[in-house]
This record gives sequence, C-alpha cells and structure tokens, in this order.
Amino acid sequence: MIESNIEILIVRSDDDFAGIKQVRQSVFVQEHHIPAEKEFDGNDYCATHILAKVDGKPAGTMRIRYFSDFVKFERMAVLKEFRKTDLADRIMNKGFDFVSRKGFKTVYGECKKELLSRWKACGYQPVEGAPQAEQNGMILIPIMRRLPQNPHAVTITMHPEVLNAREDEWEKESWNVLKKQKIGILMSCKRMVSANND
Repeated sequence: MIESNIEILIVRSDDDFAGIKQVRQSVFVQEHHIPAEKEFDGNDYCATHILAKVDGKPAGTMRIRYFSDFVKFERMAVLKEFRKTDLADRIMNKGFDFVSRKGFKTVYGECKKELLSRWKACGYQPVEGAPQAEQNGMILIPIMRRLPQNPHAVTITMHPEVLNAREDEWEKESWNVLKKQKIGILMSCKRMVSANND
C-alpha cells in the first residue's frame, strides 16, 4: 500500500498524455532498452490510457485498445520505486471497471512466460489455441480474463446526454439527467396543481 495521494484516471488532457509517455519512456525505452519507435507505435492515438499519479506526478500507466468483442490491456508500466506497491493492481482494477462500464466482458493481454502463475492468481487464463509471441527476447503468453456483466454498463438506449458525456463520467451525467427529469416532473406537478386551483 502506498501512503501518498494517489489518483488513477483516464487520460483526457495533453499534460496527462505527456505523463504516460514519460513513464513508458523511463520503463520501456531507458530501463528495458526497447527502441522508442517500437514502444511509441502509433496506436497511442486510437487507444484509451490510464494514468496513475502519486502526489501529482506520473507513476504508472496502461493502454487499452478495443476489438469487436474484447479489449486488450497493454503497455502496463510502473516506475521502479512503486513496483513493490499495489499501484499496478489499482491501474488494472481501474481498467476492469472502465471497460465493463463500456459493456466489454473479455480482457486480453500478454504476459512473460515466467509470470504466468502470477497472472493466473489474478483471474487470467491462457488463451487456448493462441500462438505465443517473442518480443525483445521475451516469450509472451496470450492470456484472457472474463468480466462479469456490469449492471451499470452504458447501453444504446441511455439518454443522449449520457452517451455524449466525457469518458468515465457516464454515472455523473446519469445523475444530472435524473435531476433534470425530477425537476421537470416537479414543475409539471406544480403547474397541474396551480391549474386545478384556478
């Protein structure tokens, strides 16, 4: 557990986008010697990013990409000083909550062969029939995790204001819509009472 001010958020600003790049530059490019052109592959512009901040400073990140009926969690990186904390778990849990709110029920990932047992303990299983990959001298095993149906998932029949809300603010917008509806009903009731009294 980290005894600090921690924020786990969906990236929605240039400053936060720079923060995820800073973390990945430090972890993947400098520490693991992955060429920058491979690490920053262009997919960053069509993905969702989660950023963990500790005391206001970028400390960890993960990228989410979307496919027809599953999402892919990738580019998980946590700065060295936070690796023996629960920061990676917090990032992952934010991802699970976020994609389940979008209605996804399957998460795909890849893990180092030697870390498979750790990922199994987190609810992941190897993807049957999927080929292993070799990247930067590592053997990567395709893994997946099923998510339960989220009763609060965003659906096509929701109010347009909810569907137009900023990413990860659907619940807040739902409450705003409910408040407006309640106010509208109260105003209608007042008008009816007033009309009946006249």
